[in-house]
Amino acid sequence: MDVRTPAGWLEHHAEATPDAVALVFSDGTVTFGQLMDQVHRRASSLRSEVASHDLVPVPVRLDFASIIEILAHHVIGAVPLPYAGERPDPRVAKVPGAALCVQTSGSSGDRRLVPLTTANLSASLAASRSRLGTSSADTWLLCLPLDHIGGLSVVYRMIEAGGSVVVEPFGGGIGAAIDRANPTIASFVPTMVHRLMRSDQERLASIGTLLVGGGPVAAGLTAETVRAGIRMTVSYGMTETASQVATMRPGATQPRHGWVGEPLDGFDVVIAPDPGSLHGEGRIVVDGPAVFGGYLGEEPRSGPFVTSDVGVMDADGALVVLGRADEIVVTGGENVALPYVQETIADLPGVDEIAVVCVADDEWGASVCALVVSKRSLDAIREDAGRMLARHEVPRQWASADAIPLLQNGKPDLAAIRSGFTRGRPSSG
Repeated sequence: MDVRTPAGWLEHHAEATPDAVALVFSDGTVTFGQLMDQVHRRASSLRSEVASHDLVPVPVRLDFASIIEILAHHVIGAVPLPYAGERPDPRVAKVPGAALCVQTSGSSGDRRLVPLTTANLSASLAASRSRLGTSSADTWLLCLPLDHIGGLSVVYRMIEAGGSVVVEPFGGGIGAAIDRANPTIASFVPTMVHRLMRSDQERLASIGTLLVGGGPVAAGLTAETVRAGIRMTVSYGMTETASQVATMRPGATQPRHGWVGEPLDGFDVVIAPDPGSLHGEGRIVVDGPAVFGGYLGEEPRSGPFVTSDVGVMDADGALVVLGRADEIVVTGGENVALPYVQETIADLPGVDEIAVVCVADDEWGASVCALVVSKRSLDAIREDAGRMLARHEVPRQWASADAIPLLQNGKPDLAAIRSGFTRGRPSSG
């Protein structure tokens, strides 16, 4: 038994604590012993079709069958590539050395495939456990999809630790799942927290820790959760690092927009300052054993990974994420940080949800656009924004929507929103 692999983690707990609960669903629970039996049964049928190191696209939903399918591929030494929606065409038959292949989120419209090794996964799990203090005693609520690292990492963390995963797709059943399982920790993206604050605030407060990542958290939302007694822990990470890179320590309060705390143990995070930067901001550069070795089908890489994100380190060694490099745009000769504009408007009275994007503009070079969910008029919101933002920061294009369109992972579908503004008909989710 190789306890450094997902199959080894599962086998270890199936032997050591077979009656411990591994998975919790709306219609019952699955113990580690039962899970191992189901995984082995599926692996036996796969062996005639799949060999070791084979890269296998695996269609997934957030359900028991999908978890079985992913783990069964691990047992036979294949490399699962979970996907939802259109089937990926990796054009590669085998990926020696990899344990898993994951698509990047595609929130900006560009998806790539990231092979991750068992060493990458193990380093990520150890770093996460050290910061969050999770153990076999924890019950983790999972409502993030299994085709992205955010959802997959929850399954791996709890299988490796011997804890339980409460599986519940994001929607109307979340409140009942919290009541049923009393989770000690949950993973969300900011949009999910925002929506649950309006429907299940007391239940959110009953969860020990909300681990929130996948995008910036507005100052207004942070303040709301603090007032409600909700223990939100903001995190920064990415597929290329097998999940978390920097995470607030549980119990800490976010002092400013983008602040995500110190890097996790084992991660070396530095800033490569942009020429002319006034406050040391620049590309975030990450190194450590959890960092991937190159995108599938591209040249292998090693050493520090230069991310697409811009940030700064504060005086205490904590990371402040300012946004993606493509979220710092130049319009009419002025720099505009789209995350700052979005956060400022999100905190205005009556704004329920907002997404701020940028599209090409012949006159200005770039046009900042805001898609808003609100019962107030766009003219009133625009007027309020003009009092809070510099003139060049105020969006030039505005549109209303019933809801912000989202990707499967709960993040705003920026490509669809941009496309809508380009066509003059912003998408509504």
